[in-house]
Amino acid sequence: MTPAETQYFTLLRAALWGTPLPVNMAIDWNAVMQLAGYHGNIVLLSDVAAQMSEDNKPSPERLVIMQRAMRSNLLHQMRLKQILVPAVQLLRQHDIEPVLLKGFGLASLYPNSSLRQFSDIDLFVGLEDFHEACTLLRSLPGCYNWGEEVDSGRHYNIEFGQYPMEIHRVSADVENTKDGAVYAVIEREGLKEHPQRVSLDGFEVSVPSKEFTVFFTFYHAWHHFLTTGVGWRQLSDLTMALHTYHDQLDTGKLHDWINAMHLLQPWQTFGYLLVHCLGLPETEMPFSDASCRHRANRLYRRIMEEGDFKRERKFKSHRPKRRLWQKLHAFICIFIEFFHTAKVFPRQAFREMFVSLRHGFEKKSKKK
Repeated sequence: MTPAETQYFTLLRAALWGTPLPVNMAIDWNAVMQLAGYHGNIVLLSDVAAQMSEDNKPSPERLVIMQRAMRSNLLHQMRLKQILVPAVQLLRQHDIEPVLLKGFGLASLYPNSSLRQFSDIDLFVGLEDFHEACTLLRSLPGCYNWGEEVDSGRHYNIEFGQYPMEIHRVSADVENTKDGAVYAVIEREGLKEHPQRVSLDGFEVSVPSKEFTVFFTFYHAWHHFLTTGVGWRQLSDLTMALHTYHDQLDTGKLHDWINAMHLLQPWQTFGYLLVHCLGLPETEMPFSDASCRHRANRLYRRIMEEGDFKRERKFKSHRPKRRLWQKLHAFICIFIEFFHTAKVFPRQAFREMFVSLRHGFEKKSKKK
């Protein structure tokens, strides 16, 4: 690790666990906050900075910027809650029970839920209720939609001013047909058959089962790693989920799900980083394997180079305007992603390459 990376993780662990910081720790705040922005946890580190002693606090000017970011995030969350409550109430009036996914649902696992950054509301309603739910939510005051909902694709987008909501028919897109069938069974159990209820400021909402929360948070991070770039925000989510539910999980079920999706090796490799970078107690990391240290080091460097969504933004910034060149650009990017993934997970890289190419050719043949 570079000195800035060491400082970054020291501060991140302090934010997640409330651990004390070294009294005389010198911090390069410019470099540390650049990393925090790159990995989607500026607000989390800003809260730690505000509580530090005068010797190692940021400059007054930078501290003001951090405090503004914290206030902005808090106001954003408050507004999203004001949108969420009538949306859930409306769906329940029509016998649809939505399940809160990702950021909003995971925020409650943090020491302070207002410090988890997220921009939108993700509601899972399932295939059967999807169209009715979209129709109902479009009737809410102040709503506008991005087009008619469709039967393909994962979710439908609605906005209330600058506050977005995603209505999910499925929680994840799985290109491989066999894996998709396996995932559908896991999804049904975790979201439809055994959801939990949690309280958001006195209002009860449904969230996934404990096992599905852990599994889906990992699978979401894995999907980011393969496609858009994964940051320490997603891995902090997984850390908090494992810590919160570590003594309540059906680890046999979790192991079966991970194995069924052919992801035990990535799980153990990501888990090594949760323990050694983010401070998750090793006893709270199921199926850990210390022998994956070298692979984890390669994964670490990949994460630090790419960050949260950074690969996707780089891809879009270099995307050609002409349609034919766009296809060629996308095709080349598949091979670039394969090359980088193969450095860490060669077996999974070949599997993903095969699925991507087959999926692409299937689409092309259908168009003909």
